[in-house]
Amino acid sequence: MEDKISDKKKDDYELTIWRNGKGVDSCSKIKITEELKTIAQLKELILFSRNKINISPDKVKLFNQKGFELEEGDLKFLKDSPLIYISYDNKDFSNLNYYYEYKFIKPIKSGGFAKVYLGENVLNKKLVAIKKTNITHFSTDEIYNLTREGRLLSNLDHPNIIKIYCYYTYENYLYNVMEFAKGGELTQYLNTTKDIPEEKIKSIFKQIYDAVKYIHNKNIIHRDLKTNNIVFLDEEKTHVAIIDFGISSTFSGGDVLKAGTLKYLPPEAFEDKERNSIKIDMWALGVILYILYFKTFPFDGKTSSDIKKKILFEPVNYPKNIKIRKTLMHLINKLLEKNFNDRISTADESFSQYFNDNDMSSAAFITTRKISKSTKQFCKMEKMNELKQLLENLKNDKE
Repeated sequence: MEDKISDKKKDDYELTIWRNGKGVDSCSKIKITEELKTIAQLKELILFSRNKINISPDKVKLFNQKGFELEEGDLKFLKDSPLIYISYDNKDFSNLNYYYEYKFIKPIKSGGFAKVYLGENVLNKKLVAIKKTNITHFSTDEIYNLTREGRLLSNLDHPNIIKIYCYYTYENYLYNVMEFAKGGELTQYLNTTKDIPEEKIKSIFKQIYDAVKYIHNKNIIHRDLKTNNIVFLDEEKTHVAIIDFGISSTFSGGDVLKAGTLKYLPPEAFEDKERNSIKIDMWALGVILYILYFKTFPFDGKTSSDIKKKILFEPVNYPKNIKIRKTLMHLINKLLEKNFNDRISTADESFSQYFNDNDMSSAAFITTRKISKSTKQFCKMEKMNELKQLLENLKNDKE
């Protein structure tokens, strides 16, 4: 018996047409065939299919999902991203398209001026995270700075960096619509999981490292790396991604504001003028790696002042009477190097040595921690500076 041949050609597909600035009820689908060659043909096809033959194609604008007007070269990508917005009256793209495209389900996190909601794409039912920030009392410059995260993420493409689908403003709110992390934050996982196999720890840290290496190669500093800003994209908690690029910057020059989370900050962050460098991320990587293994911070205290002093002056204290791989200890020491100039970058071979070390015979029974020569010099210098400042303050008080 002869097989029935389908009338549908392999290059045929359906295109969803969304009316510019309207709700989902204004959507419709049309069939696109391989005969479609130009934007003009696409406009005429849409007008005919929707019984809009009285509208001149010259007044019609078509936009892709990023809000850019379609050009001839975009036709070949429509099959991969089968949604376009149409304006019948020559108007520009409306942010209402994004507002109507995603619906809010429930709040999942809040803090400061922002709330994060679980959302859903009304067309494909895909879950998303929607970050909603109140910008009512923000200046134009402040609003521009707030959109930094959206602008930056839209230009990044890495499996271990959270994806952003769109960002826009509407009625005094800034919205960032991003990939939804089904597995929650790394912090929560560490707090609820007693024993994590080293293989799992290595996998998590390798993904974080890969993402940081990627952004550093693009001249980007995250500036707030911490376990709260690392999430699991899957419920099985195997695939992690870095989030929250709200205070990120480039290291192309220029001063930056001091920012970040205290327990993850390097010594140079407490200088009068902070260095705008990738080394702030490298220190944070060291803190994260330490936490992954030992479930505590390398520098901690009851007050901010205590924590700051330990970061500035004290060496890393490892838990006693446990086995620690030499390659692990070596990597942590080089990441938490107090001397800014001696701290490693992502290109350092210490990373590959640690990732490739699978022999527990290389582990050592640690009871003390040797301090590197450069760290000793740095701590001595900082203590001398602190003593000089104290004497100067006493002198000023007497005067």
